[in-house]
Amino acid sequence: MGGGSIAGQQGTLAITTVSDNYDNYVEGSVWFYQPNKIAPPIFAGLFLASAVVHAYQTWLYKSWKMTLLVPWGAALMVAGFAIREAGAYHISNVKLLIASTVLLLSGPPVFAGANYFILGRSLYYIPWLSPVYPGRVVTTFIGIDVIIEVLIGNGAAKVVDTTNDPSQRRAGEILVKTALILQAISFTAYITLLAIWHTRVKRAGLLSNNLRTVVWVLYASSILILIRCIYRVVEFFEGYTGQVYTREAYFWVFDASLMLVDTYLLNAFHPGKYFPRKSKIYLARDGETELKGPGWRDPRIWYWQIVDPFDVAGLFVKEKNDFWNHPPVQDAETAVGTEFTKTKAGATAAEVVSAKAREPAWLGPLGRVLWRKINGRRTGAA
Repeated sequence: MGGGSIAGQQGTLAITTVSDNYDNYVEGSVWFYQPNKIAPPIFAGLFLASAVVHAYQTWLYKSWKMTLLVPWGAALMVAGFAIREAGAYHISNVKLLIASTVLLLSGPPVFAGANYFILGRSLYYIPWLSPVYPGRVVTTFIGIDVIIEVLIGNGAAKVVDTTNDPSQRRAGEILVKTALILQAISFTAYITLLAIWHTRVKRAGLLSNNLRTVVWVLYASSILILIRCIYRVVEFFEGYTGQVYTREAYFWVFDASLMLVDTYLLNAFHPGKYFPRKSKIYLARDGETELKGPGWRDPRIWYWQIVDPFDVAGLFVKEKNDFWNHPPVQDAETAVGTEFTKTKAGATAAEVVSAKAREPAWLGPLGRVLWRKINGRRTGAA
């Protein structure tokens, strides 16, 4: 942004005049100000460390279906801060501003998407207390998240490009505002759903320490993301010549720092630790038996999955996929290896786990099968 009218170069996107911010304006900067050169590499390094740990934890706990989006979200933040650092040294390069803004706006919705998967896994674990069919949580919220990402990607690229005319930037601003409002509404619905399920589980006396940890981590993560979302809504509604956008400190406090706390919160209390390693395991109605269900697969016929990928129609019909009301018969082989499963002949969880614990370490695969068969008969299993 070279010479000429500052207001003309910034675009008429806000009621506030640019003259109110002259003390902070840097001539030629597409950022409006001189970006901080120290913070971006620090945040990039911290997010990179978190991403590596998340990838390892996801592998360790075999929680790919639940937490794979977390390292991806952290990776987006790393890229965003790396480009922001380059932009701090090339303040007139609008392409660096666009790339950094799009990446840093795209990371938080990915973290939100990870929360949707974690909630979906929680609801699937105790499906008979879920307000909605567990699989629909993932398809609906992730579907909305994809729409948000598309709106943000297109809108942010238009609105921060100072070479665009005011009408183009205004159109981009509308897209971003729409995405942020949609994200706030979606996340509010998500928190409401979590609260309902949490209340039901607690009243049923099934809120174990593991589930309690997951629930409170989801609450904390949700609050962090929601505060960040509110900050972005205020920023875009105030405009690109407003107080929030033209003061970099707001970004570091209400966006970068909050998302950093969120990613390390999920490192410290990784959800994979608190659920069975197999994603299809759920708790039966007796509150003690763990059974293997169908998982998150979509039971609808293939062409309906294409026509209605978010299963909107399913919201208006009576759910028939209540697998928890028709538990599968578990054999002894399946039972050994899940913590609280009963065998079809009625062996208790303690007996099954005890039988497994007594297996000699030197047994090969065939030997383990025979050992379990023999011990299964002794405990009453078939």
